[in-house]
Amino acid sequence: SHTVAAAETALSDELEMDMSRLWIRNLGRDDRCISDHGKEARFPFLDESVVSFLKHMPIHDMCDMERPMGIGDKMILRLVAKKIGVEQCSVLAKRAIQFGSRIAKVSESGQFGNRRDACGTTVYHKTVS
Repeated sequence: SHTVAAAETALSDELEMDMSRLWIRNLGRDDRCISDHGKEARFPFLDESVVSFLKHMPIHDMCDMERPMGIGDKMILRLVAKKIGVEQCSVLAKRAIQFGSRIAKVSESGQFGNRRDACGTTVYHKTVS
């Protein structure tokens, strides 16, 4: 339908914008928080070949906008989860860890005054209370 096509176009545009700033915004924040604990993150889904493959895949092969959240969203990841045997988590609604834990709001607001001014090149300064 027309609304599904419009939603797919909007989603495609949003994904493109997210990918263009992922390295600066999201991964910069994640790296600061994780490295503060002496750890290094691994992101296998950000491997160049995986990203390239997904960028060329039609949106309707990755998600079904007419199905409910927890089923139609992130459909390709849910299918992989079922295939490797983690079926229980394959039906959970996705919630980004930084929002579920509120770490983004706490670290970025305290550091920058607001979340929009955060930048991946900024040094994280741990505050001691």
